Amino acid sequence: MNTDIKQAMHVEAGKSFGTAEANENERHWNNDKIDRKNQDPTNHYDKTRMKLNFEIGPDGKVHPLGYQEKSLEVRLQERLTELGWKPFKPDSKIQPNCCAKFIFGGNHDRTLEMAFGTQTVNLEKGADNSHLQRCPEIEQWAKDVYDWCAKRYGQKNIIGFQVHLDESSPHIHALIVPVGQRAKSGRECVMWSAKFGKSRYGYGHILREMHTSLYEDVGSKYGLERGDSIEGRNVSHLGKRDYIRKLSKDAKQAEKAVKGLQTMTRRLEAQIFRSQSQLEEIEKSLASGKIALQEYEIQKTRIQKQISEYQSKLEDKACKLQEKEQELEQMTKNIDRVGRVAQPFRNHKIDFEPPRITGKPPIFGVDKWIEEQNMSIASRFVKIVRQIEELYRKDAEQQIQAVQNNALLDYRELKWLQQEYARLTAINDNQTEQMQTFLDQLAEPSVRERIFSIADALIGGQPVAVSSGGGGGNSDSDLRWDGRRPDEEDEAYRRRCLMFAINVVKRQSGRKSYRRR
Repeated sequence: MNTDIKQAMHVEAGKSFGTAEANENERHWNNDKIDRKNQDPTNHYDKTRMKLNFEIGPDGKVHPLGYQEKSLEVRLQERLTELGWKPFKPDSKIQPNCCAKFIFGGNHDRTLEMAFGTQTVNLEKGADNSHLQRCPEIEQWAKDVYDWCAKRYGQKNIIGFQVHLDESSPHIHALIVPVGQRAKSGRECVMWSAKFGKSRYGYGHILREMHTSLYEDVGSKYGLERGDSIEGRNVSHLGKRDYIRKLSKDAKQAEKAVKGLQTMTRRLEAQIFRSQSQLEEIEKSLASGKIALQEYEIQKTRIQKQISEYQSKLEDKACKLQEKEQELEQMTKNIDRVGRVAQPFRNHKIDFEPPRITGKPPIFGVDKWIEEQNMSIASRFVKIVRQIEELYRKDAEQQIQAVQNNALLDYRELKWLQQEYARLTAINDNQTEQMQTFLDQLAEPSVRERIFSIADALIGGQPVAVSSGGGGGNSDSDLRWDGRRPDEEDEAYRRRCLMFAINVVKRQSGRKSYRRR
């Protein structure tokens, strides 16, 4: 089991933010919705702890969750409108990033301690935690994280800042608009690259700095060590199958580490045994007069020093081995829990009075009295058995529902993969066709010269005169040039300029393509 007490920060680029996400963050759910969400074995929403959720408002103070009149997605849209945000066409296959979705958390035990102190928290599904009260430390931690976000991104760009205490571990959801300034006009605009870098390398560098800054400003105050950076861009939540694969891979690595530590432990034990044998040998040599006392003392000191070093290493390896074994055991349990939808039946306990014979048998009519007593006892047993049947029947219904929901999730994941495959195939076919057209056009010197001149002009930011067959200033054209996009990388921009130039020349020529016949 990993005993590191670390902070956690996850950031995901958002191209949109819908009502469903907003309702989840602000808990705009009724009881039926919560029950349906909890039917998924991976979800754990505690109704009795939902009253403890809160958010930090624009004033930097603690408020009840969902206290603002306007919903989260409405507030986001208003801020985007203020910044002049204009997404691409709805049918566009790509969309720029308009928001950053943060999740802040930390070590499970430490965050629970900040939220509830020494109070007992029952994390079983359906448990009653209505006795819990929120501790001030979790509120102060949330305020400090809010201040950290405000310092980096601007207070008015923090659209939502919700703190959830009703799940397995306390955590924060922050919705933030990344804002930068246009180079020429100096006007504020939505700009992902201004806050998270223009490339994968830049993002990785910024993310490392963010982890360090968060630790220095916040984590260190609450005993949370610096979190681990995740290199790369577009980090997203894993699907169930990917999550199981990741757990399995981590478990194999942990198993390999355990075997390695076991091997090192055995080697150290063997070295200690050999050193102790050497010590016994020189003691025998001293007793038989084969070595002098001075030589004996020198060898004894050397061997005892070796034994001490080996024992120190052995203790260290044994401690690490125990940690890795516990970590491997926990991973194995997690794999079993996630992979197995149907969970074991609970061991229900029912309070009941054992059937007893009441009264004394009469002198006459004993047989009838015994029959009445037996009927009374049988009636009580039947009642108890039916209670047990009802409890396990409900458990069985929940198991069936969980299996059905899991099958539905698998089906949805399959459909998504099929759609993604079809989308990528279409993109590939389109790019192949464009490349063939491009190669055919480049075969004609005059066309090649015209394409490159237009592309160079666009890359250099110069206006391009386009005839009526193309785009440019013609409002009726579908080839209008909108210039460089705020968060567009250099390579993508050059590629778009070249493709635009190809389309302009193709329109001007009045021919569909330049394929040689």
